[in-house]
Amino acid sequence: MNKAITEEERALLKETSEMFDETGCVPGIDGEEVPAERIVPNAKEYISEAIDNPETIYDPEIWDTPGFTLVLSWLAQKWHQRCHKLARRRSKNPEQYLTKEQQKACLDSAAAELIREIMQRQPLN
Repeated sequence: MNKAITEEERALLKETSEMFDETGCVPGIDGEEVPAERIVPNAKEYISEAIDNPETIYDPEIWDTPGFTLVLSWLAQKWHQRCHKLARRRSKNPEQYLTKEQQKACLDSAAAELIREIMQRQPLN
């Protein structure tokens, strides 16, 4: 599942990243500010569904929410890093060498690490 990011979307993601840096929050589905760590379980579920069904279809309702897209991007990067370490192969797609269970274990670990990092970066009120 791949989607090209437009310039407008890049600008929204930059704005969202700046919001996170200032407040620890990102825009939720309704546009309200939501603590970024609360988005991680939804992003994890989305990736988990893609592991189960690699033909998962792009869902504009989800992807058009810049807060979700930003957190999903962070989680996907961490997940891929974990998979690369576990696969220990020089491949652009280490997931092809891992079982679904191994991929999900990497995802669990990546999600826990991301939540910890988000909580540590949140500004003090």
